[in-house]
Amino acid sequence: MSDDKSVGERLGDAVDAVKHKANEGADRARAEEHDYRAETSDNPLERAVEKGKGLVDRGKAEMHEAASERNAKESTR
Repeated sequence: MSDDKSVGERLGDAVDAVKHKANEGADRARAEEHDYRAETSDNPLERAVEKGKGLVDRGKAEMHEAASERNAKESTR
């Protein structure tokens, strides 16, 4: 039995890589929005909450970036 993937499987991995990359961009954009809200808020509690939300979105973006890279590598095998 061969470890080679079919064209369909490789195409599926490539599509997954693109989806993860799109989600990464969306998460980074949301993180920037939260940073802006934190910087412009007069309420200290709201600033802390927005900073926390930004950290969560950055973490999700990193997860999507790693998944995208993994799927991109899988699509070339």
